[in-house]
Amino acid sequence: MSENHIRGISTTLALLDKALCEFDDWAKGHEIRSVLYQVLNPLSEAQRLVIAAEVSEMKALLEEMRNTLHLEVTMRSVDKMIMSSSAVLWTSLSELEDGRLSRYGSVPPGLNEYLDPRVIALNRRLRSIADAVFGKESG
Repeated sequence: MSENHIRGISTTLALLDKALCEFDDWAKGHEIRSVLYQVLNPLSEAQRLVIAAEVSEMKALLEEMRNTLHLEVTMRSVDKMIMSSSAVLWTSLSELEDGRLSRYGSVPPGLNEYLDPRVIALNRRLRSIADAVFGKESG
């Protein structure tokens, strides 16, 4: 196989493996209950057992394929993941500032005055998280 074949196969199977990690977490009952984001897990015990068994079999097959085909392992570093997510979120949060919401229609009186300082605070704390990852002092 060429390097391009190996890379293409590795990338596709790494995406599958990432999804399997999430499925495995859900089979273990994982849920997220945060402020504005929730992942509910209504799976029954029977469903969880099937999912866990299938994930285990699929991971064994992926491992065999990795070894036989000498596939590349995709490694992601948390620090880089935090920085890339932060960069996207900084931009998205900035779109909530300074009356930019008018693109959705007329903005009710007082909404900008309410949102702006809170969005600025969220962005500042997001930068603090990114700075903590890269060893900078937060300001």
